[in-house]
Amino acid sequence: MKKVLAVVLSAVILFTLGSVAYAQTDKSEDLPFLLVTGMDVLPLYKDNGEQVWPLTGDSVITLGSKLVLPVAKLCIDKDYDSFCDRALPSLCETFEYMRCDKNGDSLYSLSTPTFPKSMAGYPELYQDELKDEQGILNAACREYGEDNVFFFNYDWRLDPLEHADALNTLIEHIKDVKECDKVNLACCSMGGTVTMSYVYKYGSDSINNLLLLSTAFQGVKAVGDMFSGEICIDKDALLRRIVNLGKGDLKEFVFEALMYALDKSGVAQGVSDIANTVIDEISDRLYDEFLTELFGTMPGIWDLVAAEDYEKAKAFMLDESENTFLIKRVDEYIYNVQSKSKELLDSAMSNGARVYIVCQYNMQSLPVSENCDMNNDLLIDVTFASGGAVCADMGETLGDDYIQLIDDSHDHLSADSVIDASACMYPESTWFIKDQAHVDYNVGPTTDFIFWLASSDTQLTVFDSDVYTQFMLYDYDDNTLTPINDGYVEKPDLFYTLVDVIQKINAFIKTAVVKIINIIIEESM
Repeated sequence: MKKVLAVVLSAVILFTLGSVAYAQTDKSEDLPFLLVTGMDVLPLYKDNGEQVWPLTGDSVITLGSKLVLPVAKLCIDKDYDSFCDRALPSLCETFEYMRCDKNGDSLYSLSTPTFPKSMAGYPELYQDELKDEQGILNAACREYGEDNVFFFNYDWRLDPLEHADALNTLIEHIKDVKECDKVNLACCSMGGTVTMSYVYKYGSDSINNLLLLSTAFQGVKAVGDMFSGEICIDKDALLRRIVNLGKGDLKEFVFEALMYALDKSGVAQGVSDIANTVIDEISDRLYDEFLTELFGTMPGIWDLVAAEDYEKAKAFMLDESENTFLIKRVDEYIYNVQSKSKELLDSAMSNGARVYIVCQYNMQSLPVSENCDMNNDLLIDVTFASGGAVCADMGETLGDDYIQLIDDSHDHLSADSVIDASACMYPESTWFIKDQAHVDYNVGPTTDFIFWLASSDTQLTVFDSDVYTQFMLYDYDDNTLTPINDGYVEKPDLFYTLVDVIQKINAFIKTAVVKIINIIIEESM
């Protein structure tokens, strides 16, 4: 009897311990954290180890030296055909190894680093990094341990639907090595196209928490415009863009002063006028001989076109007979992945995954089209990154009389009157960070916020924290993240405050001088 009782007790103990162990590995904070990178984070190499992209300093200098004489000659004779004859072959030669064929496959054998092991095997990748994807990895290793953090990198030129296969292979490998059933999956920028392609092809059974961080999962307006032949330089947008690059109080002050001087002197307008004239004159040959052959054959770039712009762009850039297979590839992504993102994410949530969307705003987009006033994070429009938010244009507000688009009994209007989040795919689980640039998740408060989401065991909402509210303000100088609530007051811009003071002083001096002159005249009479 004692033996039987001992066996029963042993079985109960083993079952209990097994249940505890399972519960522990099933907790979100204990699961592996996998980050899918965005575009252009790590270089592309030839088989011989030579770096192809980003361009090396030597490549830039060589290209510059080849363009000096054609540009100088153009300034003198305004012969645009002669300029194209000399400049475009140099551009094509410089970017030759980046090219894809008519089907969207790489013409040359290129590679980029991949990371099949945990970050414990690649400390040089993240240890000294403080922002962007590698900064997130750095912070994640501190949060979860380097053995529990993984990274997926890929050739950004190529088809996200094929990258999804490699991502699936890595996820299955992680599950096997870590003896778990799910991972916490986060993606940045273009990584949103790869991750959504994975969900489309492989479902969400292996996903615990899914974070879309500054992603292009709904496209980028600038890419759609450029692929539709709608290129132009906007002077005001260009100046704002340059100011945004000087993040931080002192640098921003200096950048604002320089841009103000260029604007008031007329130099900025002159430069943009010249640039637009050149674009108008050479656009046909620029597309036919360079842009279409280079970027127009990259499926990875095509998948950044928003669905609303796709058919127009496809008609402009692609040939139905020459690009049949490329069109088939991109059609599948645009119409089965991008256009059905809500259905795919709804299905993932129904399957138990928790979905979170984070985006940034109040930054200038690429100043290359008439739509460049759309609120942006420097690269991706807030409307697309958030899955549908209504946003005021740069420098504008929605207005005092604006009424929230969708009344869901919650307030989804930002206190600065710039964003209406009620129109998002998921207004309850979409966050916005003001004044933070694209994927600038600096180690500290912003990465803490990411891990608050990634470690959640229930679906969090924008109302669950007094710290991580739906709208937050990022300060580059202090590396702080603060709520934007009803008491929010716009921080005065130091440079433009100084400009206003000087203008008021000038107005006062002018008025005083006029009065003194009038007094002198009256007394002399």
